[in-house]
Amino acid sequence: MKSLKFLLIFILGLFLLGSERPPYVAGAFYPSDPLELREMINKFLSEANPPAVQGKILGIQVPHAGYIYSGKTAAYAFKLLQGKSYDLVILLGPSHFYPFSGGAVYHEGRWRTPLGTVEIDSEFALKLIKSKAGFFKGERFHVREHCLEVELPFLQSVLKPGFKIVPIVIGPYDPRRLLAGAKKFAELLRGKNFLIVISSDLSHYHTLKECRKRDTRTIDAMLSLNPRKFLWLASKGQVEACGASAIALGEAVLKELGVTRAVLLRWGNSSEAGTGTDRVVGYSAVAFVMGEKKEGASKPEDENTNLTAEEKEYLLKLARKSIETALKGEEFSPPEPPTERLKKPMGAFVTLKKHGELRGCIGYIVPVKPLYKTVFEVARAAAFRDPRFPPLKESELKDIEIEISVLTVPKRTFPPRVKVGRDGLIVSYMGRQGVLLPQVPVEQGWDRFQFLNAVCLKAGVEPDCWRKGARLYSFQAEVFKEENK
Repeated sequence: MKSLKFLLIFILGLFLLGSERPPYVAGAFYPSDPLELREMINKFLSEANPPAVQGKILGIQVPHAGYIYSGKTAAYAFKLLQGKSYDLVILLGPSHFYPFSGGAVYHEGRWRTPLGTVEIDSEFALKLIKSKAGFFKGERFHVREHCLEVELPFLQSVLKPGFKIVPIVIGPYDPRRLLAGAKKFAELLRGKNFLIVISSDLSHYHTLKECRKRDTRTIDAMLSLNPRKFLWLASKGQVEACGASAIALGEAVLKELGVTRAVLLRWGNSSEAGTGTDRVVGYSAVAFVMGEKKEGASKPEDENTNLTAEEKEYLLKLARKSIETALKGEEFSPPEPPTERLKKPMGAFVTLKKHGELRGCIGYIVPVKPLYKTVFEVARAAAFRDPRFPPLKESELKDIEIEISVLTVPKRTFPPRVKVGRDGLIVSYMGRQGVLLPQVPVEQGWDRFQFLNAVCLKAGVEPDCWRKGARLYSFQAEVFKEENK
């Protein structure tokens, strides 16, 4: 019976070739009423607070779940596009229903949502199909598919009218075939005013703790802008994203066209909708940007330093209160931060020391949560879940000194650029990762080579992995600690 149902849907798709595609998931993934839909999207956009990004945005990666689950995260990327004008929007996402190889292009007609219709750029679509880069006419594979449809109402809400789209769903078989054609794809886009929208959720149906762990690894791989390695890691299960092939293809095309940076705008998950923390789906919003940062310019996406004395005091008191209440088994919610900056997603570590000796240190490398919530969570993790130490006892708390490191967004670096006292390091090698904060080599009296060796050892690999093709990322940190401790 199920196979007959899919056959009927497949046949229906054949009759839809060149016609107006209806909104299959309106009323399920998002409201079918235009006023209700606009109100929901406008609310998400008004609440989104993405970091400002300098340079031209050529692409974004956004999730595609029901709006009540992932709309909040998606809005962080779409808000950066408000008022912008693009002639052509390429939509890339995974096929959830049909197995095939290559990219199925919806090559003519128009797509309808409750907010109106958008025309397909048939001329570009046919050129892409004829390029022999792995793409084919595949309207039938878009029947019932939600991953691209859910992005369209957001685009209709933020972009200036007049843009055309080319929707492409990627089959699960032989994605490397599409990567091989990325240069041809890019050549067709060169000189055009375009945007690539990559639709993908991250890890599926793990506990919140495991979701965060897996998504941090996936986001790190995505931000590295190495599409072939990303696809390889996905094939080995080391990164998890339902749209891994779409991410790899999108990044390959964007790199050919001058994208030099991927900026994480927000990480979220389905538990934010109140669904519990046992079976969680992860979401991210990322911007792909063309243009290097100008020397000496202050960039909000890296502006995690220069906290005020009031902000530092708030975070230190929050960290201690988080540990104190956990030790007593009391409920505690972080108080409202004194400034908006503390509500922005930032990476941070909390380090605990007892009589000058390390007693725990855990944090988030990438900005997955608002800074104040990150500090609240990792303070408890450093106290009770650092595998190198037993859980903290209440009798120890009076002797504990709390140190907080607020991190800039990691960026790719190379051994000669590493500077002791300025940089923290992340090494990624053979599926293993190690992290050392910038204060560590100073405290240990290491030179640059000792620092590089040590971060490799932290990853559990040979100390000279940085000489053997390991990927290095650097970040800076504003470090502050409790006084009179």
